[in-house]
Formats: sequence, C-alpha cells, structure tokens
Amino acid sequence: MRNSLLVLAFSLVVLCAGAGAEELLPKILGVGFPVLLASTQVFAVRCPLAAAMLFALAAGGIEDSLSSLPPMTSASFFLLSMAFARRADLPHAAAFLTYPAYQVWLSAWTGGVGGGVFGRILVALPVGAVTAFAVGWTIRMAERRAALGEQG
Repeated sequence: MRNSLLVLAFSLVVLCAGAGAEELLPKILGVGFPVLLASTQVFAVRCPLAAAMLFALAAGGIEDSLSSLPPMTSASFFLLSMAFARRADLPHAAAFLTYPAYQVWLSAWTGGVGGGVFGRILVALPVGAVTAFAVGWTIRMAERRAALGEQG
C-alpha cells in the first residue's frame, strides 16, 4: 500500500513538472518539446496497465488544456501511444516515432495547428528523440532516488 501511494505521488510530481516544462521550454519552428508524451511512454513500459492508462489520460488532458485543444484530442493519442509502447518490442523506437505521428494527428483533428505538417514532422523527429531520451533518463534516475522499487 505504501509503495502505491508513493507511485501516485511520484506520478503527480511528474505530471506537474512535465506540464511546467512544456510551457517553459522554447518552441522550435512552432514545435515544442513533448515532455508529457515521453513521460506517458515511460510510464507505459514501467507501470501496470491500469496505472499507465490513468497516467496517459491525465497527461493527455493536461496537454489539451495547455494547448487549448478540443477535449480528448491529445488524451486519445496518448492512450494509443501508451498501447503502442507496451506492445512494441523496442519501446525506445516507439518513443522516437510517436511525436511525428502526433503532429499528423493534430493536423488531422484540428486543421489549423500552424505551419506545414511536413515541416513540423521534420522538426519533430530530432526534438522528439532528444526529449524521449532526456525524459526517460530523468524519470529512471528520479525513481531510483525516490526508492520506488523498495519493499517496505
């Protein structure tokens, strides 16, 4: 029980820090850093299914509110991304490919995200890869420091 409360508190901290980072980090040609999407994929691989789904819904809802998107636009993609990361044999490759796919998803559902979708995809490839690596490493290090895997 104690460990599940620690995981809940850790998840809330990751959501708040991810939302703050997405707002404060600069946009490169209109493409931001997908901190919440990358953290969703990390939690998808490291948590049970129910916890990963709740985290994906919460992160997607935060992303929708930060970006002024219609409800469930990002949350539905985050759920699909979570399922893809859980099923993929290479979760790092899944993290690399999902941010460009998210740009296509946004252009399909909103129609006016600004800028050409192909230019956004070209920028999203390296930005998504760097963000996925940095977020994954940071969450793993923070989990070790918080001793989430310890029994007690």
